[in-house]
Amino acid sequence: MSLLPTVRRIVTGHNDKGEAIFDSDAELAPYNPATRGPDPAKEGETGFTTVFRTNGAPADCTNPWVDIHNKTVQLADKVGSTARVVDFAPGTPGLMHRTVSLDFAIILNGEIELELDNGVTKMVKQHDIVVQRGTIHSWNNKSSENVRVLFVLLPAQPVKVGDKELESTPLPKYLLGTAGEENANL
Repeated sequence: MSLLPTVRRIVTGHNDKGEAIFDSDAELAPYNPATRGPDPAKEGETGFTTVFRTNGAPADCTNPWVDIHNKTVQLADKVGSTARVVDFAPGTPGLMHRTVSLDFAIILNGEIELELDNGVTKMVKQHDIVVQRGTIHSWNNKSSENVRVLFVLLPAQPVKVGDKELESTPLPKYLLGTAGEENANL
């Protein structure tokens, strides 16, 4: 079984004179989030490629950045943004969960079903963009091919309905990051 395709990440920055530079140009291999290796993800498996994370908003583009790819971290951050590519394995039923973040999902290839907690679904396909606003949902790959989605997750206030604050749902420990943080989101 072959490995999932890599993601090329190019990061720009500045030299000590304030001139623009290419700070990094790397091929990132998706890892399997269900393993503690993290082990490289293969075709037919789910793969995560954490492209970049900021430490807050607004983002600090002055300080050196930290490469967190191939490190198990929270799916979303409470104060910073996260960019991640997710390869959904074929035939994978989704994990129903609520996010406390504003998520932009850009379907890079294939088509995948987005299901809401009331059972309503929409098929989204290559080049479609979903704006996920704190609802309970799951991503279901009903095809026979991996589906690749780029997620950009921004910190958000919890949704309030009347006097009730809608919290994130519990996730499996392997999706919570190295510190076992609760309220992580996808």
